[in-house]
Amino acid sequence: MEVFELIHSMERTDENLIKSAEELDKAIDHIVQLIKDSCVLYFTGSYPSSAFLSITACEEVAKAHIGCFTNGKHPQKKGRNGFRDHKTKHLMAALPTVPMGQRLEEALGKGELQRIMNMAKNAGLVQARESALYFQREKGSLVIPSEKVDKNLARSLALFAIEVFDDALVGMTNHSYEMDDITDALFEQIKNT
Repeated sequence: MEVFELIHSMERTDENLIKSAEELDKAIDHIVQLIKDSCVLYFTGSYPSSAFLSITACEEVAKAHIGCFTNGKHPQKKGRNGFRDHKTKHLMAALPTVPMGQRLEEALGKGELQRIMNMAKNAGLVQARESALYFQREKGSLVIPSEKVDKNLARSLALFAIEVFDDALVGMTNHSYEMDDITDALFEQIKNT
């Protein structure tokens, strides 16, 4: 399902997830904290945990962005809440406008940007999220997150999360501009690693 079709299918009610500018600012503060924490973990070499928080930040951006307009429920699937489904949130985070600016493509390169966008659209971020958290048995050996998530993936996901935040939420409130200054500085720091 295309992202706009998915969003259009969600119910519009008076029970939206976010009901005021103050609530949106509260969600923005939470998202920026996730991004900051992801960057701290990246700089300390904890790449799997950094990647997990970057993916989580993308999920929360999608919830905040779409949650201003809907409660997240799919009318055709009673009881299902898109705000609790990782794949749905990843799809909503990877809006087609994310790669339109040059900043992310210049930082990642066209191929890596396309790979991350494809991961968001095709459940690859769900798999990366799981790989970042859990050890598992593969081909007869125990595999831990640090063997699945490397510096390059953590870097790409941190930059992607910052761009997703910038694309979806910056400009919706005055407070979002202040938070954008913080995330822009983090983008430059991560980009130069």
